[in-house]
Amino acid sequence: VCVEKILAELTEVLAETRGGDSRRWTDEAVDFEEADKLVYLKAALAETLRLYPSVPEDSKYAVEDDVLPDGTVVPAGSTVTYSIYSVGRMKSVWGEDCMEFKPERWLSVQGNRFEPPKDGYKFVAFNAGPRTCLGKDLAYLQMKSVAAAVLIRYRLLPVPGHRVQQKMSLTLFMKYGLRVFLYPRQLQKPNSAASH
Repeated sequence: VCVEKILAELTEVLAETRGGDSRRWTDEAVDFEEADKLVYLKAALAETLRLYPSVPEDSKYAVEDDVLPDGTVVPAGSTVTYSIYSVGRMKSVWGEDCMEFKPERWLSVQGNRFEPPKDGYKFVAFNAGPRTCLGKDLAYLQMKSVAAAVLIRYRLLPVPGHRVQQKMSLTLFMKYGLRVFLYPRQLQKPNSAASH
């Protein structure tokens, strides 16, 4: 269902910006303005990063004595490690449906605008506060561009029997890769694109 929604959004944007001839949609990568309109795709990417952050753990070094919000004293010279992977799966942070892949949690009530959590420390895949990743917007732009380029051209189906297993490391990756079959997509008008 998620891929169908992404494809419907993508074909609608491309029909609007490049015209109704679907052969023109794959001439070049989506540009900045087109990518900016792909709000459901951004929500799906954010939801993916919530559950599978690129960097699953991070550490901070205390240069001076500090106290955490819960009263925990952190002496100068201490290293504090936190699990971004775990925070993205906590019921106390994300609710009872925390293990569900649900891009809609990132959208406005109308579904037409990306809305990150009001608490800037709830989603920490790009860090948070004054140390938020400077490349966050560029990362989203690149992810949207690659996802759009692949999904507009191909249907992806997992190779039967291929074991998908994540591996924790400095970065989170798939231990055996992700083996898929690519089938050329037959592009159609936006209102019927999600069916193929």
